[in-house]
Parts: sequence; structure tokens; C-alpha cells
Amino acid sequence: MLKTGKKVLVVAMVFMVGLFLTGCSRSGSNTTASAITLYWWRPMDDASSQTLQQVADSFNQTYKNIKVQVVLKDPRTYEQEANDAMAGHQSIQNSPDILAVRADDMSRYASKLNPAPDTLFDQLAAAKTRNGQNTAQYVQKLFLPVVNKAVTFKDSSGSAKVMGLPMAVDELALYRNTDLIQQSVENLTASNKVSKSLGASELTSIKKKINAPVGTWQDLTDIVPYLTLKSGNEISQSAIALGTSVNVERSYDILSSLMMQNGTKMTDDSLTSAAFNLQQPGAAKGANPGLEAFNFYLRFSNPSDALYTWNNQMQNSVDAFENGQVAMMIHYASIYRYLVNDAPELKKSLDVTPLPQVADPQSPTSTGSLKTMANMLVETVPSARADTARQNAAWTFVHYVTSKAGAQTYLSAMKLPSALNDVSGKAKFDAFNTQTKDADIWYKGNSAGKINELFINMVNEAVTNVKSPKDALDAAATQATSFIKASQWKWATVSQ
Repeated sequence: MLKTGKKVLVVAMVFMVGLFLTGCSRSGSNTTASAITLYWWRPMDDASSQTLQQVADSFNQTYKNIKVQVVLKDPRTYEQEANDAMAGHQSIQNSPDILAVRADDMSRYASKLNPAPDTLFDQLAAAKTRNGQNTAQYVQKLFLPVVNKAVTFKDSSGSAKVMGLPMAVDELALYRNTDLIQQSVENLTASNKVSKSLGASELTSIKKKINAPVGTWQDLTDIVPYLTLKSGNEISQSAIALGTSVNVERSYDILSSLMMQNGTKMTDDSLTSAAFNLQQPGAAKGANPGLEAFNFYLRFSNPSDALYTWNNQMQNSVDAFENGQVAMMIHYASIYRYLVNDAPELKKSLDVTPLPQVADPQSPTSTGSLKTMANMLVETVPSARADTARQNAAWTFVHYVTSKAGAQTYLSAMKLPSALNDVSGKAKFDAFNTQTKDADIWYKGNSAGKINELFINMVNEAVTNVKSPKDALDAAATQATSFIKASQWKWATVSQ
């Protein structure tokens, strides 16, 4: 997910492409290879066709014999169309040579993908930059740790194979409506003039906390009561959209982040069963970090708790944020363009800070204690076509678009952080650029969507008192284990 940057010398690579595509001797060049048109499939809820075609055209300027045609698909039917096409029922023009796959879904797609050639990076590098490392070693060195974890799988022999590469890594962060926060400060001052319940120094201290960046969950809990407006159980303004699942977008990722920050192992080391409900090795007797994190999350929706600020009757978290009914929410960088499109007036009052952590980000308790869930679209090469030239050409394209030079157009347009170690972030808010090393993901096997639904149901069962938090957590882990056990393709590494 490491220390050195990805060196892409595209001019020198022109000479090598003929050798890579055709298996010719070194005297070959890219002009001798047969012209190929590749079809690059992506969901249309990500980058625009104009942005992606600009990326493809930039590639074609270097690789004259490889043309890439962008094919955008409805995200609602994307997976079914891709599966049908890869089953061999479609013509070349209607089947993907490069397919963007969500990182969570890589295990489910792995059997249908062509892994990267072991010599991909050396074969496409200038002679002086080759060092004989295989592709998996290059990926571990050049890309962020979360990328290495998510895209490197064990083949049948146990060897590490790279199944795809992303251009960007998105992570959860804290969105803040500064106008609502400032209004809360003014309301506190006005109400205190009447109640005189706070001394001058105490009032100043509270105001400072409210306006300060939120680094830890403790920082956040300190200000929740001052940002929440309620009468009994009725909430007119929420501090933050947390504590439920049905109306909190990405609740499963938020809760997973909190669990991992608290020291929870989400699966066992063999990636065969869920472990997020278990006491962790080395933990104090009776300590269960997963359950502790779950109970903490539920506090925000518990009317009898001082942190009560959200409930199932509230709007969807993004809608509530757009409508000024909640001061803070947690979401990915990719939601920004939807926010400002739906509520352009938010631009002037919107701020984003890193995801709150259990440990102090300025002095973390241990290496790896800072965590925020990552979201990635991984460019992969389907194996449906038994056409080595096309597959090699497709991997040449994936190599290029995920390089420092090749990804720039996409990163700038999407305002996302790079998936590479040494590339400065392109995100609009620096919070997304500064926490890429903390980005993480956990193994959900072939059933990421089903496990996400388990988390949604688990939270809702606890919120509505259908089950106790522990019983809901245990039941979700049991079901998650059945999904994980059924998954054949495993990551080559569990942790870094």
C-alpha cells in the first residue's frame, strides 16, 4: 500500500511496446504490431466520458497501435452486463478488454480476470530502470499499502498475482458545515446570557473546542451536545449523522473504520472466518474491541444517552447535510461533486477534515492504529478472450493509466488522491491527501454487498431493540463467516 515513486518514462516505453505486444525480438517496435482497439468499461457514476476519453487519447499518443474506446454503463446494470459479456456471448465491440471493478468485489471477479504479467513493469520500463522485480514486488513498492492488499491475490500455486490496479484511492473523512457550527457558537453565547450557567473562561473553552479541528472521537463527543438542537427526543438540528444505518450512507464503512481503529481484527489471518465479534489476542480479559466500537456507534442514536443526536426518522444523511439539518457527516471525497451540484450554496460553508480516530493522530499509540476505510475502482483485464495480444495490450493500458503521468487527468478531474506513494494529492480538500497512508480495507470475499447489508441490518436490529448489540454482532459475524468461507480467491497478504 511504499516508499519509492513510480517512474514512468513514457518516451522510452514506446520502443518496448512492440516486444510486449507481439513477443518479437528486441529489434521490433510498436509500429510493427497489429493495430488493436480496446474497450474500456466503467460505470457512468464515476468520471465523465470526456475525462476518460482524454486519458485514452493521451495513451494513444504514445502507443500508436493501440486505440482505446470508452464504454460507460449504467451502474445499476453494470455487473450483469459485464458478466454476460465475459461469458463469451458478446462480440469484441460489446465486451470489455479493461473492466473497472470495485476493490471490495475483486475476490468475486478474480476467476474471470487475467493477472498482470510477472514482468509487466520491467518490460515496459526503460532499460536503466529495470531491476528484475516481478509485478507484485513493484506494486508493493510503488503503490499505497491498501492497494497492495486489495489487488494482490494468491493463485492456485500460492504465488502472489496482481489482478488489477487503481488510479485513485478515496477515503472516508469528516464533512463540516461551518455556518451551522458558527451559528451553534452564537446560540451558545446567547443562551448563556440568559442562563448564566457558564463562566467566561468555560464559555471560551467550549467555543474553542467547537471551532477546533476534530482529531479524535473524544474531540467529537465533546462538541456533539452543543451542536444538537432537540426538544425531548425530537431533533431539529443534528450534530452528526451517526448511530443508525438505514439513513446513514456508508454506515458499514464508518462502523468498520471505528472497529479497526479500536484494534478489531475483522477476519482471522487465514481469511476464512469473520472475527469482528471476538475478543482479540492480547486484549484485557473480557475486552471486545468490536463490541466496544459498536456500542459507541449506537450512542449517537440512543435517546437516553448524552450523545443522542440522530434517529431513524431523520432524512438520509446526505440529504440532511445538504438541507442544513446536520452539522457534520462522514463520507468519501467522491460525494463532494454531488453535494455542490445539489446544494451549490454549500460551497462557501463546506470544510472537510480527516476522519476522527480513536488514537490521537498527532501521537498514535502504535503503527497502524490510524484507520479510515478506502474506496477504489480497480482497472482489471478480463480473461474471457483467449487473445494474448489483446490481453497484453490491455495490461499496457492499465500500467499507463495508473502511472504518475497517466493518472493525472483523471485525478485532477475527480479531485481524488493518487493510489501511488509518491504523487501529491489532487483532492480538493487536503484531508483526503494527508490520510492516504491510513486507508485500509478488509476482506469480504465474494459477498461484499451481502456483508455490507449484514452490517446495516445489525445496526438496525440494535437500534430498534430487536436484538441486543452483542447478539446482533454475533449473528452478523456468523453469517459473514459463511460468505467468507465460500470465497475461493484470497488476498496474498492480510496486513502490512
